[in-house]
Amino acid sequence: MKPVVGQKFQSLDFAFAFYDIYARAVGFDTRKQAMRKVDDVTTWYQVVCNREGRKKGEEDDQLNARSGFTIKRRKLSKRCGCTANISFRFFSEDCSSGYIIQEFNEIHNHHMVEMEQQKFMSSNRKLDDVHHKFILDCSRANIGPTLTFKVLKEILGGFDLAGCTVGDIRNASRDIKAYAQGVDVQMVLDDMARKKEMSEAFTYHYEVNEFDQLVVLFWCDGVMKRNYHMFGDIVSFDSTYNTNRYCMIFTPFTGKDNHGSPVTFAAGLVCSEKTGAFAWLFRHFIDCMGVAPRMIVTDQDLGMRSAIEEVLVGTRHRWCMWHIMHKLAVKVPNRLLRDDDFKKEFNACVWSDLLEPEEFEEEWNRLVEHHQLEDIDWFNTLYAYRRYWIPAYFRDFPMGSMIRTTSISEPENSFYKNYLKPRANIAEFYLSFNHAIEFQWNSRTALDYHDATSIPILATTLPFEKHASTLFTDSMFRKIQQEIVEGNDRCRVLSFMSGETADTYKLGDSKRNAYFVRHDKTDDSYSCECKLFGRHGYLCSHIFFLFQNNEVKKIPEKYCESRWMKTPLAKAFETDIGALRAFVAGVEELGNSLQTGNPVTSVAEKRRMVEEFYGMARPETVAVHPPDVVKTKGHASSSASRLISKRDKAIKDATRPLRRCKGCDEMGHHDSRNCPVLKEMRMEKDAGKGKNPA
Repeated sequence: MKPVVGQKFQSLDFAFAFYDIYARAVGFDTRKQAMRKVDDVTTWYQVVCNREGRKKGEEDDQLNARSGFTIKRRKLSKRCGCTANISFRFFSEDCSSGYIIQEFNEIHNHHMVEMEQQKFMSSNRKLDDVHHKFILDCSRANIGPTLTFKVLKEILGGFDLAGCTVGDIRNASRDIKAYAQGVDVQMVLDDMARKKEMSEAFTYHYEVNEFDQLVVLFWCDGVMKRNYHMFGDIVSFDSTYNTNRYCMIFTPFTGKDNHGSPVTFAAGLVCSEKTGAFAWLFRHFIDCMGVAPRMIVTDQDLGMRSAIEEVLVGTRHRWCMWHIMHKLAVKVPNRLLRDDDFKKEFNACVWSDLLEPEEFEEEWNRLVEHHQLEDIDWFNTLYAYRRYWIPAYFRDFPMGSMIRTTSISEPENSFYKNYLKPRANIAEFYLSFNHAIEFQWNSRTALDYHDATSIPILATTLPFEKHASTLFTDSMFRKIQQEIVEGNDRCRVLSFMSGETADTYKLGDSKRNAYFVRHDKTDDSYSCECKLFGRHGYLCSHIFFLFQNNEVKKIPEKYCESRWMKTPLAKAFETDIGALRAFVAGVEELGNSLQTGNPVTSVAEKRRMVEEFYGMARPETVAVHPPDVVKTKGHASSSASRLISKRDKAIKDATRPLRRCKGCDEMGHHDSRNCPVLKEMRMEKDAGKGKNPA
């Protein structure tokens, strides 16, 4: 129905709704333009076509276009000076009041929107309550706007039924961040205080600077503490995570559980990579757990090393071998990078945990002398600090080969990336971290269920293999099974010497290694020269060979007290099937709402839904403020002093798009400011004038 001058409506909302329906039917969008009020009563209102008016600064746009949009980004406008409009005037007569159409201009100076394009009109893109609920659920699951829109389109059956665009979902995600703007740190601290009141096992500590900005935060809950006391003999500490908008460094304490999977013991956020910040974290970690780890694996950061020497006095410090070996390509001469024999010999020397310290030193010196590396400072420094990273010096340390690199943190890094967003505020980060930990707990519960219900496949008829299958987790049993098969099929006796209290065997294996294995008759104990049990926590093929030879039926109890044994969960977690049903119901409700036309979400309702998303109320008063963006050491985007290697520069240039230089008119990775052709011309010009080129 077309509007007619003099047509009356009960209220302004009815008038707007009528004209909105007309506009959608014709094919144009509207915009509320002007209004007049008298004593809080709207007496006149004008609605225009959204293409009314002209964009400001057309001359600047032309200049920007001539420069290839280098002055500012290219931003298009829909305004073309359309004069179509409608105005409503308030009336009150005969004990009735309302609004009447005072003026109506239906003439447009542009084409109407085609039917297949009308889904992009603003009037056809209204996010209602169910839309917002679905977007919040996807954001909680770390599903971005683009993938959220794809899921929404598939669920509802097409683009026409989605009721929004990717941009609308992106704007809704922006509103989620805006809710916690400036108060995100206080929201997290308030939530931690509530958890502390509910459970004494929850621990958190923080510090602020003179401007009441957060500088360091540490937290740990009861389940993390339980995991640490079960599997915290060796801890990996990594500070390479950067997962929030303030660039605060996320520093999780991780280890391996009885399935060999990464497990989180505690977490921290720091603004500085100096000794004081790390010492503060380590000190609160020890106070929280009550006991220090036997070994901690880190990178070569000097701040970490000083903090460990200061706080973790009785803890063995080990450097991550991966970080060291990654630098090999830029430290050794180019001639050796193409030498496969050197790579093979060097890797065999530094990675082997079968060499004794004296054997390693002899092999290292031979390599350095043979390949003429005596004058390379990097090699000399590594050798001076060899006790921090070479496996030979950890052979006698219990479980010394379990974690040789912070690569135990690399699966964690990949794991956290599935949940943590790099530009998230602290409240979003904390919420995503909790979801990640819940997923980690669920994964371990699934492995425990698998161990409790699955029947392992045996490779031999040896009774101690069946006994091992009942003791150890499946992931560890598979490794033990390999040792049993190796001992049963490939080990052989090279020599034997019997004594009154002990028997000594010299055994050979498939790798052409020979080891002495001692059987002490007094306490029925076994020890092997390869030290696999001490390094990894399970017996080697050589001892399993003697078990078979001595007709041992069950693995002795002293070798069953291992961290790899099956352990029941200390607490059962109930499945939140209600949350899943609510999500499915929400999807169904979304489809129904698009049919019935739910009203647009109010500001108060949107605030309530975002607050429910965070699970934390927005505080009235803020005592702790977010930090400024942190500048981390060695971070290319935040440290102009970082030296970039030729390798990194080549990789970076290979991924950069080519651009045309105005100086030489060639495509490349330079412009007129650093053009090599112009530079050469200037040098020639200066030389002709007798100037010093320098």
